[in-house]
Amino acid sequence: MDSTLAIANLILPLAYLVVTAAYGYHFFAGHRAAERLAPPLLRVTLALHLAYLVLLAARWNQFPAATLSQAASAVAFAVAVVYSFVEWHGRSRATGFWLTSMAFLFELLSALTRTAKAPDLEIFHNPLFAVHVSLGLLGYAGFVVGASYGFLFLRLYRELKRGSFSLFFGKLPPLEVLERMMLGALVAGFVALTGAVVSGGVWAEQLYAGDWQHDPKIIATLLTWAFYGGVLLLRRLRRWQGRQMAVASLAGFAAVLFSMVAVNLFFTELHVFT
Repeated sequence: MDSTLAIANLILPLAYLVVTAAYGYHFFAGHRAAERLAPPLLRVTLALHLAYLVLLAARWNQFPAATLSQAASAVAFAVAVVYSFVEWHGRSRATGFWLTSMAFLFELLSALTRTAKAPDLEIFHNPLFAVHVSLGLLGYAGFVVGASYGFLFLRLYRELKRGSFSLFFGKLPPLEVLERMMLGALVAGFVALTGAVVSGGVWAEQLYAGDWQHDPKIIATLLTWAFYGGVLLLRRLRRWQGRQMAVASLAGFAAVLFSMVAVNLFFTELHVFT
C-alpha cells in the first residue's frame, strides 16, 4: 500500500495540473473542447483524490491530517469539491481556472512535504481529533475559496474603474456575483474555524490541563479567527463593502498560509502533526 500511496502522491498534482490547464485553455482561449473536457477531468481527479485519502486513512488507521502533507492534500480536495459544487449549481465554468489552480498548489505542497511515515500517536485515534482537524481544514478551504474570488473581484473592479478592459472583462461573473461568492465562502470558513477552535479548546483542556494556551499554532489560529470575525463584523455593520472585503480576504489568506505552513514547520510543539 505504501508504494501505491507514493505513486498517487505524485500523480495527483499532475492530474490537478491537467485539470487547471483545461480550464485555463477554456478561460483564456475560449476553446470549446477544453470547456467540455474540463468538468469530467475534474470529476475523475476528485475520485482519485478521494480514493487516495481513504487509503491514507486505512493505512494509518486515523483521519488523514496527521502531517502537513496530509492536511494540504485535504485542503486541496475540499477546495476542488467546493468549486465542483459551484460549477454544478451555477452552470458556469468562468472561475474554474482560478479555483483549480489553488487546488493544484495545495496538492503540490502536499507532494513536496510528504514523509514516508505518518506519526502514530494515541491522540490521532480520538474522535475529537477528526472533528477538530476536519473543521479546521474546512475553514481553511473556505478562506482559500474566498481569497480566490476576492482576487477576481479586485481584478475586475480595477478594470471597470480604469475603463481599460482586458480578457478578464466579459469572462468573469459580475462584481455583485463575485462579492456574494466571496462572502459566502468567508462566512462558511469562519463558521467551520469557530467549530475547530471550540472543539480544539475542549480537547486541549482534557489533554494538557491548561498548559496549551501559549502554543504558537493556537495563538496563530486564534488571531486568524479574530481577524476574519472582525472583517465579517465590519461587513455586517456596512462599514466595509466589496473592495475592502476582497483585500481582507487576500490578507487573511496570507495569514492562513503562515499558520498552516510556517508555524507548523518551525514554531509549534503541540501541532507538529498538522
